[in-house]
Amino acid sequence: MRIRTSAVAAALATAGALSMLVTAAPAQADSIPDDLCGGVIDVDYCLWYNSGQKGGWTATYENIPNWSGWNFSDGGQGSSGVGTPVKNNAASYANSRDDKTGVSYFNSNYAGASDAAAPRTKGNLVNTYNNNASFRWR
Repeated sequence: MRIRTSAVAAALATAGALSMLVTAAPAQADSIPDDLCGGVIDVDYCLWYNSGQKGGWTATYENIPNWSGWNFSDGGQGSSGVGTPVKNNAASYANSRDDKTGVSYFNSNYAGASDAAAPRTKGNLVNTYNNNASFRWR
């Protein structure tokens, strides 16, 4: 009986250790909280009026050859810049897509200096900070 109990205990311990190995997944850093880009995951490129994803914001899932006519909305990240035109007033971004890089351009029609946002990243614009005129996926 003692041998059988020891064998069962050893088998259970081994099974428990193996199940922990199977279920443990490597941690991946994801800089995009699920609610950051309007709660829409894997489709949007978002811009904010202020650095650090603060103030008024806008989001798109399409290419935008000219931000003219777009205004920042209240997305719950502060009211600074709400109602202000997006064109030449964006300071930060988030790309919630898993599969495409989003590119902000200095000029309309995807020309001039640019800032590329890799999938699932966020940050402050550098080359197009307050000088953003268009956006395109690539």
